[in-house]
Amino acid sequence: MRKEDMTVPALIAEAIDIILGIIYIGLQIFYGIYYHVPVNKFIINVLVMVLIYIGLSMMSNYPEKLNRIAPEQCVGNVRKYSLRMIRIVKFIFVVGLLVPSVCDVFGYNMGSYYNIAMIGIFIVVSVFYEYKILMSLKK
Repeated sequence: MRKEDMTVPALIAEAIDIILGIIYIGLQIFYGIYYHVPVNKFIINVLVMVLIYIGLSMMSNYPEKLNRIAPEQCVGNVRKYSLRMIRIVKFIFVVGLLVPSVCDVFGYNMGSYYNIAMIGIFIVVSVFYEYKILMSLKK
């Protein structure tokens, strides 16, 4: 995160994401030991979460790449909305992985409706912020 983007709410959101990610990894370890899940499945679950989280974190360093605009145009509201969208998507991603993991630990099986709901939430957040970004670029 660039120095000008380091605000208190951004740092708190990042800390919450990291804590939730660590909880997810801990639940995956518990789930793997308690239900005798193969090690390769655990590694794949954690690796996917870590790689996507790193990718989204890197995207927050260069939000102009999100909309393929010049860095000179990615200032003010455009930069603010781009960063906000990335942070919200990152939070939804981590929580979206954490909820089924918690349900697995308690023995509850999530239905396929959960996946559709998560995809819908991603789409709604992305479309909302992209609309705000496009309106800011028009001005």
